[in-house]
Amino acid sequence: MSLVSSLLARGRRNVHLALCVVLAVLLIAGTFNLHNLVSQAIVSATYQPFFIIKTSVSELFRSADERDELRQALVDASVRLSMLEEAARESERLRSVLGFEPAVGFQIVPARVVAVYGYELPVSAVINRGENDSVAVDQSIINRDGLVGRVVSVTPDFATIQLLTDPQNRVAARIDESREMGIVRYQTGEGMVLDNFPVQGNIKIGDGILSSGLGGVYPAGLRVGTVEGVERPEKQPFCRITLSPAVNFHNIEELFVLRSVQP
Repeated sequence: MSLVSSLLARGRRNVHLALCVVLAVLLIAGTFNLHNLVSQAIVSATYQPFFIIKTSVSELFRSADERDELRQALVDASVRLSMLEEAARESERLRSVLGFEPAVGFQIVPARVVAVYGYELPVSAVINRGENDSVAVDQSIINRDGLVGRVVSVTPDFATIQLLTDPQNRVAARIDESREMGIVRYQTGEGMVLDNFPVQGNIKIGDGILSSGLGGVYPAGLRVGTVEGVERPEKQPFCRITLSPAVNFHNIEELFVLRSVQP
């Protein structure tokens, strides 16, 4: 049995030797370009793993770049959507004032607030209209809700507004129904009040307050506020009346300048 195994082992060695000799002869002779085939096989065997790794890394980088591009496109689309939504909201606000009729003898000039000043409550603002738009000192400023204030200074392109919330501002006013008169002002700590209204006067909670036109600054008929509280102190000549302003002074964006129309 060992003899058979020994013969088979010698036979395999001889076969291997013969194949090596034949392969060497063929490579030397260049028959059938065998050396090219062998070279290609060796190169493929050694290069293929690195090629696969390189391809995989390139795919990973390409996928990362595509994700970055998609992320940037998503951000851009989100910004554009936000801008379109804000434009739609602005259009809606402007549409709501298209039916506004200015006081007789006046025309309205649309303006946008570019700055607001005040500590707890705005008392002044700057709009993007000025002398170049025929805006002048003491012209009234309104929005869709009512009277906002008046122009106190002007430059060629901008104007500063004194809001009704400034304690120094005063508005000659009258009650919408009874037509009785008083003075509207903003009092720190109390809010908007109606002064100089007699205790025997006809006024009640819910009455509308309009500008009277007296004093020559604010035209008549502009809504100023609504009566919120009425007190009639004994032995006092005037009522203590608090008002709810017609305008939300924490939210003023689109305003209108009331400009007198010369005959």
